[in-house]
Amino acid sequence: MSGTVVPLKGESSSTPSESRLIVLGGIGWLFDAMDVLLLSYLLAYLGVHYAWTTADKANVLLANDLGLLVGALLFGRVADRWGRRRAFMATLIIYSVLAAAMGFFTSPVPLLFVRFLMGLGLGGELPVVSSLVSELSSPGRRGRNVVLLESFWSYGTILAGALAAFVLPLVGYSVLMWALAATALYAAVLRRGIPEPERARGALPLSSMFRGERGRLIPAWVAWFAIAFGYYGFALWLPSMLVRWGLSLVSSLEFSFAMTLLQVPGYFSAAYLVERWGRRPTFASYMAISAASALALAFSHAVIPVLAAGSLFNFFNLGAWGTIYAYSPELFSDRDRATAVGSCTAMARIGMIVGPYLPAISGFGTSLGAFFAALLVGASSVAFLPETVRRM
Repeated sequence: MSGTVVPLKGESSSTPSESRLIVLGGIGWLFDAMDVLLLSYLLAYLGVHYAWTTADKANVLLANDLGLLVGALLFGRVADRWGRRRAFMATLIIYSVLAAAMGFFTSPVPLLFVRFLMGLGLGGELPVVSSLVSELSSPGRRGRNVVLLESFWSYGTILAGALAAFVLPLVGYSVLMWALAATALYAAVLRRGIPEPERARGALPLSSMFRGERGRLIPAWVAWFAIAFGYYGFALWLPSMLVRWGLSLVSSLEFSFAMTLLQVPGYFSAAYLVERWGRRPTFASYMAISAASALALAFSHAVIPVLAAGSLFNFFNLGAWGTIYAYSPELFSDRDRATAVGSCTAMARIGMIVGPYLPAISGFGTSLGAFFAALLVGASSVAFLPETVRRM
């Protein structure tokens, strides 16, 4: 994989500093994480102020998730056919325009369409930017850089909580969305200085990719589905389950926030290990410890064991997320890399949709056993993939 770039018209041929590349790419990652969590707060706000029903909220969430799924598939292909930089810019512009449009609507039906289209941009963001940062990074820091890029997810979750707690009550729904739209558009403008990586031109036919790299694609799909199934099933239900286990709502939210803070050192530990230990052992071990933490939580109902198990899960599961984002672009050739990674993140979106439904059907305690099993399967799946830490 080349770390050189093709200069674009009117631009210098020099590569931006890797730290600047991570920050500019990470801004989009931050918006993705922030939007996923902020939407739940916005729906609660709309429910109180505009009498939305539970079905209204569920339908908008489903439309959003479907947009994320389609966007991951669509923009991965766009990036391989027409360039990483163009797709990179387009995803955040789409989010910005649709976020502004969202501020004008407070009824469920138009927001179904707006959130689906918004999801296209946000869903397309992650596979494109991870491929771009991987290709523009030097070989010895490639894995570390993509893990650090993924760490912006945790910053987005923290920002979502802050916006919901302090800004939304102050300025209201519409003003908040318009402010986010302006911020995202400015971030898209900043990306203009990022060049296009040098790579083979023209995407291969989809049939060729699935035939030629099927041996890598299927284990990667399993890993991506498993990590999303476990993470979203766990994270979205944990505050409610803490209340059910006897904590007050305030204590539940405080505990959940404290656990979330452990995501940041989890990312940084993985960023260190992927270059020194390797992609496969880091991902497999972090997934296995995440699985053990989920199982421990199933048998823990006292405050200290619950806090310990939840903290370990956040530390190691988010470290595993960073690792799989670093690992996946290296598994595929440059002509179909973004398409392949896009299909992987689409599998994660399916896990994101399915995982949270399981506790609603079978209960959180029983579901933790399913999350345990899925995370172990995901940890095992990388045994069928090559190690790429020495890849140049």
